[in-house]
Amino acid sequence: MNEGTIALLSQWSLLCLVWMGSIDAQLLEMRISPKRVLAVICSFLICTFVSWKLYFAPIEVSLSGTLLPLLTGAWLYYARMQQLRRRLYVLGACATAILLFWLQWLFFTDPILMFWDERIIIPVAAILSILAMSRQSVAQLFQVIISLTLADVLYSLFVWKLSGTCQLGGEYAQDMLWSTVSLWYLVSVTRLAVFRIVKWRKSVSSHSQQKRW
Repeated sequence: MNEGTIALLSQWSLLCLVWMGSIDAQLLEMRISPKRVLAVICSFLICTFVSWKLYFAPIEVSLSGTLLPLLTGAWLYYARMQQLRRRLYVLGACATAILLFWLQWLFFTDPILMFWDERIIIPVAAILSILAMSRQSVAQLFQVIISLTLADVLYSLFVWKLSGTCQLGGEYAQDMLWSTVSLWYLVSVTRLAVFRIVKWRKSVSSHSQQKRW
């Protein structure tokens, strides 16, 4: 599969889910309107499909792989996150970014340690790290976007010293980002479904106990 294909497929899938209202429950929990999510995903999809890039010789910056994720993270930071814990979430995102960069550096220096596809290992490690640090969906999404973007910047700067070229937010990095976002969505849906089942069982058991009395 060509690099960037996973990103396009993930964006199209999420766009269809938002359009059909399949993730309204998650958006309601995060207090985000579906229209804004549609606008954000459409922006990513257009920029990814056209592959717009900015050049600051010798650095190449992808609009959909670096700038849009940072702008989306800034919007979540200022508009949707609790002010008291913003700095903690930023520190958590930075810590996750360092962890992901360390994993990528480890796999680059010693490929034998890469027991599975890197596009699977990195998203799983990112989700586990983020779930261990935050419970709110908005904070988790913020940390996913920022940590993957910062990790790509650190790794690109590391590769720059070896190859002489620096590409920020390339197709491979976009695959990593959107694989992690898709995995986070699946985890969020599963968590919400489990909470609803537990809540329903508690209400049924309490109602049956009231009938007995």
